[in-house]
Amino acid sequence: MRGPPRHDPLKAPAQSLDRRVLGLWWAASAALVALIAIGCGVAWFLDFLPAPLAVLIVLVAAGLGGLVPPVRYRLWAYEIRAHDLYTSRGGLFVTRTLIPFDRIQFVETRQGPLDRAFSLHQLVVYTAAGQAGRIPGLGDEEAGSLREELSRVAGTVSV
Repeated sequence: MRGPPRHDPLKAPAQSLDRRVLGLWWAASAALVALIAIGCGVAWFLDFLPAPLAVLIVLVAAGLGGLVPPVRYRLWAYEIRAHDLYTSRGGLFVTRTLIPFDRIQFVETRQGPLDRAFSLHQLVVYTAAGQAGRIPGLGDEEAGSLREELSRVAGTVSV
C-alpha cells in the first residue's frame, strides 16, 4: 500500500498577495471601463448603438470591473515548498501550477508603471520552455527575498 501523499492536491497555497494589488487591479479595471465608455459614447453618437444598450454595456463593464479584482485576489496564492513553487490563480477558473526547482532556469522581478504607482513587483519564473509562472502583487522586500530564495534553491541566477 502506498503512503500518504506529501501534499494535499486540493489545498490552496498558503501565501496570499499584498492587498495593494487590489488597488492596482481596480485602477486597471477603471481604465478599461473608461475606454469602453468612450467607445460606447462614440458608437452612440455615430448611431451605431442605441443609448440604452450603450449604457447597459458600460454598467455591466463597471460591475465586472468592480467585482473581478476581489475574486482574483482571493484565488491568487503561492507557496515555496520543499521541492517546488506552487501557485494558484484564477477568476472564473482556477489554475494551480507546480514548478519544480530543478526545472527553473532563472527568476526575475518586473515593475511596470502601475506596479510602480502602487509600490508592487511581479516575480517571473522561467524554465527551458519559457515563462513558467508569475506572481503579481508583491511588496519590495517580499519580491526580492522570493527571487533570491528561488534562485538559491534552484541553483540559478536571478535577474
